[in-house]
This record gives sequence, C-alpha cells and structure tokens, in this order.
Amino acid sequence: MVVKDFKAITSTEGWKIMKRANPALEQELVESVVDEDSRKQERLRKVEERKVYLQLHEAMEALLHICRDGCRTIGPRDKVLKGSQVACNFPACKGLEALVRHFSNCKTRVPGGCVHCKRMWQLLELHSRMCNEPDLCKVPLCRHFKEKMQQQSKKDEAKWKLLVSKVISAKKALGPFSARHAGLL
Repeated sequence: MVVKDFKAITSTEGWKIMKRANPALEQELVESVVDEDSRKQERLRKVEERKVYLQLHEAMEALLHICRDGCRTIGPRDKVLKGSQVACNFPACKGLEALVRHFSNCKTRVPGGCVHCKRMWQLLELHSRMCNEPDLCKVPLCRHFKEKMQQQSKKDEAKWKLLVSKVISAKKALGPFSARHAGLL
C-alpha cells in the first residue's frame, strides 16, 4: 500500500509520527519504493526492447515478402505487380517499400553518408544472418553478406549473433497461432 501511493502517504500525520518514532522503518519503506520504481523502469525498458526486436522481425518478414512475392509496386523482376492492390497485411511493408525505393535511387554513395541507406544495409545484413538458404534466397546481397561474415572480427560476429537471437526470440514470442507464423500473410 505504501509503495503504490507513497506521495499521499508521506503527507499524512501518521507518516510524520512514524518517521520520528522509527527512522529505520522509514528508511526501509523508502528503499522499498526506490526498489519498486527500479523494477518498474526495468520492466518498461524490456518491453521497449522487445518492441524493437519485434519490429525487426516484422521488417525481415516484409523484406522477404517484397523480394519473394512483390508488394503492390515493388518486388522481383519476374513478378507482375498490381499497383492498385489493397493494403498489404505486413505492417512494416509500407515503410520498407519506401526504404527500398530510396536505397535503389540514392546518389549518396559514400560510407556512412546516408542514414536511410545505412539502415537498409543493416537490414540486408541482418536478413543474411538469419537466412538458412542463401543460394535460393531472392533477397539482394544475401550471399554477399554470408561471404562477408567469414571475414568479420569475432567481436562484430558476437554482436550480430546476439541481435539475431533476440529477433528470433521475438518471432517465437508471437506464438504458433499468429497469422504470419501460420503462413496466412
């Protein structure tokens, strides 16, 4: 009760009397409030972190969708695309579609020059690290990044492995009954 409504309780006469009579109890209660606040902040941080990994998972699904099936106005050369097609079921598709368009037309070709292109490079590399079929994959540069992985430092490799495991965990957290997992999207 004290932790939930600490501000209101500390303004009461009872609190003031307890504070004078038992400073150790006051200290213990204050520490409990601080601990609870820290746990709450940690839970919020983990929820936000999980959202990021889930967004990356959705971006990977949308990237595969665009490169394999095509989406409205963008996709593989061997597919006939329907520009008037209804909205796509992949939440990340619209943003990724714009990112792919920018990436293909960007004139800034210096390393670290364009934030959008850098993001696209990172998505392509993340995909390649998650892809189990680079020889059959239709995502651009998948094989290139697989080959590049052989030359990376162990430190970089460890960071990417951690990211891949977190994105895969987010995917598994969706559960077996999600529409994407069942292949309905």
